[in-house]
Amino acid sequence: MIAMSMKRFSLLIISFLLFLPSRALAAPPQYRLNLSDCIEMAVRNNEEIKAQEYDVQAYIARKIEATKRYVPVVTIKYRMAPVPRDLNNPAVSFLSGDISVFNSIKLEAGIPITTFGRIEVNKHLAEIGIDAAQLKTKQKTDEVILDIHKLYHGILLARELKVLANKGLDAIHEKIAELEKEENIDQLQILKLKAVYYEVEKRLDEAHKKETIALAMLKVRTGIGDDVDFDIKDKALTTDYLAIEAYENLLQTSKAKRPEFQLLQHQVNAKNLQVKLEKKAYFPMLKFGGYFEYGNSPHIIGDEDDNTFNNPFNYTRAAAGLELSNELDFRKIQANVEKAKAEHLKAIAEKRSNDRLLEVDLKNAYLDFIQKQKFLSRAEKEQRAAREIVFLTKSNLDIGLGEKKEYLDALQSYLVIQAAVLENIYNYNMAAATLKQKLGTIGQEARTKAL
Repeated sequence: MIAMSMKRFSLLIISFLLFLPSRALAAPPQYRLNLSDCIEMAVRNNEEIKAQEYDVQAYIARKIEATKRYVPVVTIKYRMAPVPRDLNNPAVSFLSGDISVFNSIKLEAGIPITTFGRIEVNKHLAEIGIDAAQLKTKQKTDEVILDIHKLYHGILLARELKVLANKGLDAIHEKIAELEKEENIDQLQILKLKAVYYEVEKRLDEAHKKETIALAMLKVRTGIGDDVDFDIKDKALTTDYLAIEAYENLLQTSKAKRPEFQLLQHQVNAKNLQVKLEKKAYFPMLKFGGYFEYGNSPHIIGDEDDNTFNNPFNYTRAAAGLELSNELDFRKIQANVEKAKAEHLKAIAEKRSNDRLLEVDLKNAYLDFIQKQKFLSRAEKEQRAAREIVFLTKSNLDIGLGEKKEYLDALQSYLVIQAAVLENIYNYNMAAATLKQKLGTIGQEARTKAL
């Protein structure tokens, strides 16, 4: 009996598990990622970065096309047509309907032996295209990583401000309660505090909205699906300290690593090669080729020629040889050369101008970082002073020398200053990330891990 009861109980448990909803059995995957994890996932999964990588594959295919030396080009032709049966009187035979069916197939093959430098120039152009596409991928990756910095630190800032806002609401509520207990109630002061209370509530709602949107955008940037339970790992907004060198050293680093600088040089090199390629049009091309052709028309009469090479409807032909050819349109070639030269000079001028603009862009990021560094230092000093004021007013209140109103005022000021410190930490972190992007080093570690 006991064995039967245990068996029935086991069957009931199994049945219960089988009929459980699938969601209860398979919970959605959970991701808790820090900043480095988010960046690494974005480098691997971001769709915008993948789209740029497809451009690299396209230029690799162009290189394959450009380097086709010693690869035969094959042409196949098949023809079918009605033809007169009587070759001695072809017009009358054809118009009277006395016809046969002509079938022919022709196979041609040609191999370029020398193009007098065209293939080499096209190969170098394709290689520049591959390098440029890879640099654009790096540029897009750096932009995505900078955006992840903004989103990640923005979420932390919003959450920190929400905590401070709730503390501020508690302090204001407590202060209003204190004022309402006084004998001479200051209604004007209470109304002012309520107005501040409502404003803080509004800011709290805005912070919650920004946090929600930033978290959703972070999932998109990292390539995480909507069905994944995702959140950031860090709980507090901290300072990402960055040690920098002198501006002159930073400029050299930027010129060596920032994609924008390198793309400008690639553009100049490509236009220079284009000039060389247009000049190659003056030179011929040497090819080796051959063909095989077979034609058949049954029941032809008047075909007394035994030479199948000359027979128009029944033949077998083959030949091979060398061909040296060129089409010399001097005015067109010269025009193309001059156009390529003008585009080359334009690329040089654009490089000079954009190089200077990129230098100014770097200097702006550098000075902005220095400024945000100073602002953060001042805010931290102000925070320490405000903390001491709160400590002193609380100590005075505890020993009966101060008033609670002074303590609440000091606490409220401290919360405001603390919020300013958090905003300065965020601004500093973003200035540091922006400077690293201008240097071309923001995604260096993540790209190394992704390889």
